[in-house]
Amino acid sequence: MAENIEKEYVDGGELPDWEVAELPESPRYQFGKAFAAILGPGIIALGASIGSGEWLLGPKLTAQYGGTLLWIATIAIILQAFLNTESIRYTLYTGEPMLSGYMRCKPGPRFWAIIYSSVDFLSSWPGWAMTAATALGAIYLGHLPQETETGTVRVFAFIIFFLCLAIVMVGGKIYNSLAVVQLIMVVLIIGYLVWVDLTLVSPKVWWTVIKGFFSFGSIPAVEEGTAFDWLTLGAFAAYAGSGGLGNITISNYVRDKGWGMGKLVGAIPSIIGGQNVTLSHIGKVFRITPENIEKFREWWKYVRFEQYFIWMIGCFIGLALPAMLTLEYVPLGQQMEQWQAAGFQAEGLAEKGGRFMWYLTLLCGFWVLFSTQLGAVDSVPRRYTDIIWTGFKSARKLGEHKSKWIYYPILIVYILYGVIAMYFAKPLFMILFSATIGGYLLVITAIHTLYVNRKFLPKEIQAPLWKQIGLVLCAGFYSIFGTITIYKQVIVKYILPLF
Repeated sequence: MAENIEKEYVDGGELPDWEVAELPESPRYQFGKAFAAILGPGIIALGASIGSGEWLLGPKLTAQYGGTLLWIATIAIILQAFLNTESIRYTLYTGEPMLSGYMRCKPGPRFWAIIYSSVDFLSSWPGWAMTAATALGAIYLGHLPQETETGTVRVFAFIIFFLCLAIVMVGGKIYNSLAVVQLIMVVLIIGYLVWVDLTLVSPKVWWTVIKGFFSFGSIPAVEEGTAFDWLTLGAFAAYAGSGGLGNITISNYVRDKGWGMGKLVGAIPSIIGGQNVTLSHIGKVFRITPENIEKFREWWKYVRFEQYFIWMIGCFIGLALPAMLTLEYVPLGQQMEQWQAAGFQAEGLAEKGGRFMWYLTLLCGFWVLFSTQLGAVDSVPRRYTDIIWTGFKSARKLGEHKSKWIYYPILIVYILYGVIAMYFAKPLFMILFSATIGGYLLVITAIHTLYVNRKFLPKEIQAPLWKQIGLVLCAGFYSIFGTITIYKQVIVKYILPLF
């Protein structure tokens, strides 16, 4: 006769309590073998990061002011790395994404679901699909699209959206397809840019960019009568890395990868090939014992490798290489127009490398921006799915294999929303607007992540004090940029003239 063992639970705040279970063992960490972890959350996040800040906003700012302001990216990427790793810390302990941790706080899940889903909606404009489509349109037309050729660009944007849909429909776990596709794109993109920069960019420009990352406090001189572009600077700071809710979405991929307690929780299944994949509504936590703390530390070695050696260094490389092309081939002070974004560097390279380089750079630009849009096409419905799946009682009554029936309808709605949005806004405006909202989201999520980890995680596995201070600095950094942006772009331009 089977022995009945009473289950142990831990207080879970405003959501059901966590069941206590054994922390799974991690593979024994060896630095030389850690590259097997490259198909982890960091590579997906990196693929989604290198399109907005690195390929668009970084070159736009560099063309206007040279390499003087790249130090902003150094601070932004380091502070975002704090947020990434602290989001993952929660997931290793509970198996849940950080959004679930937010909903465990007072006043309750519905309040936080409305707050985060509403702000996320405002920052989820499909600007990357339009800019990626602009690159394809240029290849097809033989020149950068003009305002009169937006119909052609939209057709390519629709194709991009549905290609993203096809990718996330297969693989068993949606995570699997994303990891493979993003790895291929990141390797091709960075490989091409390294080759171009090594062969066609002068050592002087290399030094200018490298020095720019460490020129803390430097501010470029602006011609008299010319306004400083605070909107682009604020957007660049927000998207020099992931930005918005992208940083905490890394915790969703940690769960789906099966790290820590995520191994006991499951993943969102794809609609094709995901019949045997399940996802628990509520996570599980482990007892604080010497053995489990040692296991946790072993998992944490993989987190550090992924976030510091892959995501963080990858962001710096992805930002530096396009900036070098811009400084070498784009005249200082040139403005990036709405329909120039995807071909900004290609125009300059064509003058030295010929038409062949123009097409190759446009193709690289397409892959950069497509990888970012692919990340958004998955991450937006993924966040809404996890909010509903864990936070709503009605959803918690569904079987553990049915999370895809929440994910895919939301995905279809997002694609339809994107199709409509592309008729009303220009691509670069969509990205600048999303980034401005994303900066404020970084303020909120940094403070909320600090609160959640201090409230729910045992002291033995909480972050050291310096990392907790890092989250406070992250919130302060983006508060400053958000406030300046709103003051300069809204109050000074539109409100003060009324008085």
